[in-house]
Amino acid sequence: MPCALSAQVVPRPPAVPAAPVLPPRVLPGDASLRPLPSLHDSVRYTLTMSRDADEIPVGRLTELWRTDSASGTPLVLRVQRLQRNTMQLIDSTWTDARTLAPRARRSLQQNRRVLLEFNGARVKGSLAPLDAPPVPVDTTLRLAPFDAGNWELVLRALPLATGYAARLPVYDLDGGLREYLVQVTGQTTMQEEAAHVVVLTLARNRESVVWVSVHSGQVLQIETMLGETTMLRQVRVRP
Repeated sequence: MPCALSAQVVPRPPAVPAAPVLPPRVLPGDASLRPLPSLHDSVRYTLTMSRDADEIPVGRLTELWRTDSASGTPLVLRVQRLQRNTMQLIDSTWTDARTLAPRARRSLQQNRRVLLEFNGARVKGSLAPLDAPPVPVDTTLRLAPFDAGNWELVLRALPLATGYAARLPVYDLDGGLREYLVQVTGQTTMQEEAAHVVVLTLARNRESVVWVSVHSGQVLQIETMLGETTMLRQVRVRP
């Protein structure tokens, strides 16, 4: 009598999830960065805290942009003044206008002074707490970064368009080498100007929505969620 052979079932190996496709990394000097025009901007912003249904003014911000030079190298000087209640911050940066590589940063904050010099992946300088001796900074990163405080300048040079995405390595004084993610989700009208809508991810669970003028590259508005019901809004004061 013929014997029926049972078919042997061979278990399939578990499916390996596909690795997420990361957007390209843009470094200082990348060919995708567009040349910046000569900058002579002075922009003012209001800062408002939105908590539940309340709108609470919390300060004002002024940014001054100038094209400068040193030893024949064109530079972009940015001076930022932040006033929040009795707290004042003055932050100055110098950036290579051709590559957007940071060159120097000087910052006077509420509780410290910051002095930094950049040379490719090398960062040197000092942190000077107002009531203690300065702490030296001397590190070599694995990538040449942008300055984390100057991401707005980088946005001006990126080829922003709906669907565009990029990763930006940045040096953050408190976090070291980090990576910001830029994603352009669309275009809208803001303050009667055409504006790119950009989602800027600074870290896990920390992102801002930024409206960038298509014409000038200026940041028109930033909204950052600080909690489930709390948002910080930065709005350009129209000239």
